[in-house]
Amino acid sequence: MKYDFNKVQDRIGSDSIKWEKQLKFGTKTGLLPFWIADTDFATLPEAVEAMKKRLEHPVFGYTTTGERTLETVRGWYKRRHQVDLPVSAFSPSEGVVTSIWFSIRGFTQPGDGVLVFTPVYDPFFAVINNQGRKQVDCPLVYSEGRYTIDWEDLEKKLAGGDVKAMIFCNPHNPVGRVWTEDEVRNIVELCKKYSIWLFSDEIHGDVVLYGHQYTSAARFADVYDHMLVYTAISKTFNMAGLHSSCTIIPNPEYKKIQEDTLRQAWLMSPNCMANSAIEACYTYGDEWVDEQNAYLTENAEFVTSYLKEHAPQIKPVKPEGTYLMWLDCSGLSMTSEEMVKILASEYKMAVGGGAGYQGNGEHFLRFNIGCPRETLEKGMEILAQFVADKKGV
Repeated sequence: MKYDFNKVQDRIGSDSIKWEKQLKFGTKTGLLPFWIADTDFATLPEAVEAMKKRLEHPVFGYTTTGERTLETVRGWYKRRHQVDLPVSAFSPSEGVVTSIWFSIRGFTQPGDGVLVFTPVYDPFFAVINNQGRKQVDCPLVYSEGRYTIDWEDLEKKLAGGDVKAMIFCNPHNPVGRVWTEDEVRNIVELCKKYSIWLFSDEIHGDVVLYGHQYTSAARFADVYDHMLVYTAISKTFNMAGLHSSCTIIPNPEYKKIQEDTLRQAWLMSPNCMANSAIEACYTYGDEWVDEQNAYLTENAEFVTSYLKEHAPQIKPVKPEGTYLMWLDCSGLSMTSEEMVKILASEYKMAVGGGAGYQGNGEHFLRFNIGCPRETLEKGMEILAQFVADKKGV
């Protein structure tokens, strides 16, 4: 490999939430972290150099995102994901969750139903419920270690008339599905059939494992354009701290609504370092992303084989995308809340509890494998010891 993903980066002293603000576990620091969704990999070197060059200019005032930057986003999506839309369809923003929040605000009304596929990324619940919308669950079907969409249940709920929008997650956090081209097309066609707004969170779209192919909903903009697709360099290149994202909005009228809604909260000026990072990542990052995906696949294989040998009570769901493994711990007869608490207090390890993602997450853990193998091995050793100590509980 050209890039060294085995190198351990000391993140203490970098103001890392993952390593230095573990308050939800009852401590500030000291736990081996596999919880929050950023990686421990150094980002693309060309992006670092681009930001250093920007730092040579001594003024850091209010910033705009111009066509040059958006053209690199458009080029990446055309080159890697077969999304061929004009640069005018790409709208800069300050974060994916923030953008979804304002899409809910701009395109739905209080009392409207917004459908989600549970278990799913928990901020979705807040952006719906905190704005007076009604959360409508379409639970994913879990069978033989894999999740699928219950198409009959989905269509029944869309046909009922209460649902006005859908938040789709592709790749799906936390269960790791990379929805197939046919599945994504079906989602778009159902949204068209029932006049549903499609809000597609595709922030993990570049992170695919085992050779899976990510299909953006934006590929079907010619079928139905009542959609907003959210993406960023955050997960792909480990740059969540820049608070920068991009929303793909094929219809100019809907793009104006989204941008006008964001302007109500003065949210149209990006981090002054973001443009340099975006341009570098989407110009020079192809090989880096491919190597990271290969490394993450090896990490997933390691976790699967290690647990099978040392902690068979835990059944990992094979991830197709993201660097988050969804661990079925139902064989331990403990709730996720209990497991998270014990792992933190007794074993000094921080993991994500599954209950917060709703659906069938009560007996699952979300485990971040976006780290050097040395760190991952330590985490697996701790998890195996936990199982050995608690399997009789």
